[in-house]
Amino acid sequence: MRVLLAVFAAVAAEGSSPVAKVVQLLSSLSAKVTAEGEREQQQYEKYVQWCEDNAKEKQHELKNSADTKENLEARVAKLQASISTTESHIEELSSSISRNEQDLQKATAVRNAEHKEFQSRDKELVDTIDTLQRALQEIKKQMATGLTQIDSASASYLVSTVTVLLDGATVSGADAAKIQEFLQSKQAAAAAADEDTPPALMQQQTQNNGIQGILQTFDDLLSKAEEQRADTRKAETEAQFNFEMLKQSLTDELKTENKELSNARQSLAGYREALSSTDGDLTVTNEDADADQSTLRQLQQDCMQTASDHELSVRGRQEELKALADAKQVIQDMTGGASKKAYGLVQMRSKDDVVDRVTNMLRKLGHTHGDTSLALLASEVATTSGSGDDVFAKVKGLIRDMMSRILDKQRADADEHEWCEVNTKKTVKSKEEHEAEIDKLTSRADRATSAIEKAAGAIASLQQELASLAKMQSDMDANRVAEHADFAEAQQDYEQGIAGVQAAIKVLKDYYAKGSFVQQPAVGTHSASGGAATGVIGLLEVCESDFSKLLAEAEADEKEAESVYKRQTKENKLAKAEKETSLKYNIKAKSRAEKSLAELKDDTDVEQSELDATLEYLTKVNKRCVAKPETYADRKGKRDAEIAGLKNALQVLNEETAGSFLAIRTTAARK
Repeated sequence: MRVLLAVFAAVAAEGSSPVAKVVQLLSSLSAKVTAEGEREQQQYEKYVQWCEDNAKEKQHELKNSADTKENLEARVAKLQASISTTESHIEELSSSISRNEQDLQKATAVRNAEHKEFQSRDKELVDTIDTLQRALQEIKKQMATGLTQIDSASASYLVSTVTVLLDGATVSGADAAKIQEFLQSKQAAAAAADEDTPPALMQQQTQNNGIQGILQTFDDLLSKAEEQRADTRKAETEAQFNFEMLKQSLTDELKTENKELSNARQSLAGYREALSSTDGDLTVTNEDADADQSTLRQLQQDCMQTASDHELSVRGRQEELKALADAKQVIQDMTGGASKKAYGLVQMRSKDDVVDRVTNMLRKLGHTHGDTSLALLASEVATTSGSGDDVFAKVKGLIRDMMSRILDKQRADADEHEWCEVNTKKTVKSKEEHEAEIDKLTSRADRATSAIEKAAGAIASLQQELASLAKMQSDMDANRVAEHADFAEAQQDYEQGIAGVQAAIKVLKDYYAKGSFVQQPAVGTHSASGGAATGVIGLLEVCESDFSKLLAEAEADEKEAESVYKRQTKENKLAKAEKETSLKYNIKAKSRAEKSLAELKDDTDVEQSELDATLEYLTKVNKRCVAKPETYADRKGKRDAEIAGLKNALQVLNEETAGSFLAIRTTAARK
């Protein structure tokens, strides 16, 4: 009943029949469906844009994840290769260290055995030299007394001495034969003494025994023993020197290899730690990529489903609009006559009072909200008084048009507000992301700059150290050449002096040895100056000893200088190799840092350019969305109040129309 009354009121208010009202309602419904379709289309277009933006963002993230994954996988492969290489290097170093330690142990054992053998041999030679010296002293003592024969005690001593010499390994075959002959003569002399051989015969036997020859033999044996001892000591010195050089070489090599092994183990630990960290980053990257891929698939499914739903909605709306248009056309074509006969009513009361009331309501509403458009609407409504039977319809049309315009403004304002919120939020987020990325790139660039400065300082320091090392080695080479030249000159002088002294001693000894056992002549003729010659020979022997000592010292100094030079040269080579390796590493590190800095600068420029564009766009957004006299909430509240007031005006018209319509129908029924 209420619905029917409302329809009748609307019909009466507009001064038209229910059929006409149905046509009007169908038109309004078509307009409403069309407007809803337009709003839905706008929402769908925004949703499609949102789908595209999010899909692009996820695809960009997936691309970044793929690039990051590729870089991490390459880093993992590189680290694994470094670990394998380092492990092989450590194994080689360990084997080399073990071999060098074994070689050092073997060389030490061999050196100890050689030194022990040298001590035994040297002791034997010392004993031999001592024995020969005592034998010579005994012979010279007998010769100094001017005797032509050796007494029995001395002979016994010499016999025991030469027996010891014959048992030793120092005496050669020829010397042994001479000693054996001397020993047999001494034994024969002793036997003759026991048989009281006459002195003349003893003298003859003594002369035949060749004392001068045995004296020369003993001298030769003493010289040979001393030469053998000198050669043995020289060989021992050379062996010890060679051992020390070998030991120093092996020790230095072990020191270098142990240091290299320690560095390799540290590098291996660093590689393994970096590999673990990179594996973790790779796992996280894969998980993020999987999550992004899943999100992208879900987004695509949702967007496709929404597109399908929108297509169905559009199709349904088109079908509804077609049905409404068909119904409207049928009513207009087929109900004209019936409508005139059934609803030809006469309006009985004046409408001026209602129009005035509505006009006052509209003016008050416009004054309250400061809306000039409502004041204009009130003026238009006031001019409709007395304009005919359709006055209420005209007023309602004006009010509905105003409501439609207000609603359109409100929808446009809501869309604008939504656009402002979305774009402001999106732009601010983009701004913060660009600023964070620039901060990160700047921090990385600062670290790269610091690394470049550090590497440049290390390069300069290493180049200076290498130059100093090269200069030191050059000075060492020049000094070594000069020292060796001085040694060669001194060696030649000493050897020549020794040879000259030895030649002079031999000449003197050969001359004076011939007459040492000849009897003093009876007449005053020339005789050898044996006593003075002995002093000269002694001085020459002192000179020979001095020259030999100085030569030995010069040779020892030369060997020591050569050893020090070689050892220092090797240390310099090792230091040079180490510094050159470090220099190459720092040069590569500096190059990598410079390349990274250039890339970071390019990335920073790109980010700054994007940030500038974002800030410029944000300024436009703020100018469009922020710089307004009223907030969105204030504007929305004002329009809601205006719409409510317009609805009240319509309600007044509807109430008045319903009462008039009932009165008309009652009058018509009575007639």
